[in-house]
Amino acid sequence: MELKRWLILVITGVFILAACSEDPDILFSKAETEAALGSRQKALNYLMEIQNAYPEYTDAYLFAARLFFEDNNLSDAVTQCKRGLDAQADSSRILRYIGEIYHESGSLENAYKYYRMAVQANADDAEAQISLGRILNEKDLYDPALLHFDRALELDSANYQATVGKANTLRNAGNVAASIDLLETLVANEPMEGAAHGALAMAQEQTAVEDKVILENYALAVKLSPKDRSIWNAYVDYMMKGQDRKQAVKVLQNYLYHFPEVIEGRHRLAELYIDLARAEGLAWLDAARQQCDQALITDGNDHYSHALLAKIYLLQEKPRLAILEAQLAFEINPNTEYRELVDQAKFFTN
Repeated sequence: MELKRWLILVITGVFILAACSEDPDILFSKAETEAALGSRQKALNYLMEIQNAYPEYTDAYLFAARLFFEDNNLSDAVTQCKRGLDAQADSSRILRYIGEIYHESGSLENAYKYYRMAVQANADDAEAQISLGRILNEKDLYDPALLHFDRALELDSANYQATVGKANTLRNAGNVAASIDLLETLVANEPMEGAAHGALAMAQEQTAVEDKVILENYALAVKLSPKDRSIWNAYVDYMMKGQDRKQAVKVLQNYLYHFPEVIEGRHRLAELYIDLARAEGLAWLDAARQQCDQALITDGNDHYSHALLAKIYLLQEKPRLAILEAQLAFEINPNTEYRELVDQAKFFTN
C-alpha cells in the first residue's frame, strides 16, 4: 500500500515537473500566436511563465515590453526590460531595446543614454553599435556616428543596416558622393531591400540627378519597405517640394493607408487639396475638410486642423463658420497667425 502511494506521488511529481518545465521556445511560440490573434493577455501569461521558469530567456522580456509599448504603456514596457536586467538576461539587447522605446517615444536623450549603456555592456553587439550610430547621426555628431557604424561593419561586414546608416551619416556630413557610392553598391547586392533605395533617393536630391530617377527610387523604396516611416517621410517631403500636386496627393493617400494615425500626414494632404481648390476649383475643398475631420477624431485639440477648416470655410464664403474654427484654433494655441485668421474671418462678415 505504501509502495503504491509512493509510486503515485512520484508519477504526480514527474507530471508537475514536466508541466512546469515546458520548453521555453514552445511557450514563446504560443505567446507569438496569441499576440497575432489579438489575445495579448494570454500572450503575456505565456511570457511571464517563461520569465519565472527560465529567467535568462531574454526574448520573453523584450516581447512582453513590446506588447506593453504597443498599448502605449511606456512605464510597464520599461519595467519588463528592467526585470530582464535583474534576472541577468542579455543586458546589451535589453538596454538597446529600452533605448528604442525611448527613441520611438521622442525622448532622444534617454534613448542616447541607454544605447550608450548597451554598447558599454557589449562592444561586440553590432546592433547596439548601429543604434548608437543612428542617434549620434540624429544629434548631428557625424564623426562619432561613423565610428560606431564602422565598428558594426567590422563585426559584420555584410550588415545591411550598418551600411545604410553609414551612408546616411556621410550624406548628412556633406560627403554625398561617398554616400551614393556605398548605396549604389548596396542596391546592386540587395535589390529587394527598400532602405537603401530610399537613402539613395535622399542623397540624389542633393545632386543634379533627374527628378524621374529620384522618384523611381522613392517609389521602389516604399514598395519594398512599406512600413519604414522614415523613407515615407522623406518621400512625402520631396513630393511637397514642387512636384505635381495630384501625384503628391496619391503619395500622401498611400502614406495614410499605412500610417492612418499620423495627423501631420492629414494636414499635408488637406493643404494639397486646398492648393488644388485654389488652382482648379472649390470642389477639392470637401476632400480637404474630410482630412481635417479625421485628424480631429484622432485629436480633438488639433489646433492646426481647426485653422485649416477656417481657411476652407473662407474659400467657401462661409465666414461665420470660419470665425468659429479660427477661434477654436486660437483658444487651443494662442498665436499671431491664428489671431490674424480670426480677424480675417470677421472682416468678411461685415
